[in-house]
Amino acid sequence: MFENLNFPISLDEDRFDTWLTEGRESPIRYDYLVVLWDEMEKDYRPVYVSNRQEMSNYLDDPSKVSVVFVAGYDLFSESKIL
Repeated sequence: MFENLNFPISLDEDRFDTWLTEGRESPIRYDYLVVLWDEMEKDYRPVYVSNRQEMSNYLDDPSKVSVVFVAGYDLFSESKIL
């Protein structure tokens, strides 16, 4: 996944599916998965958020210079929303 977005590696679909499952099964109620690219680690990482406002905070946050927003997904419908 994301191999066409100019990231050095693609995200394995099994890893992505695991992130969706972990978010749905979390004891804390999350609704969304944010996929980020970490420039320092050269890897993708998940962030779980409860609402769209929290998700949009990752879009244009200048304090996160080493982290790039890749996509946002609804955990339950698994649809890409951002």
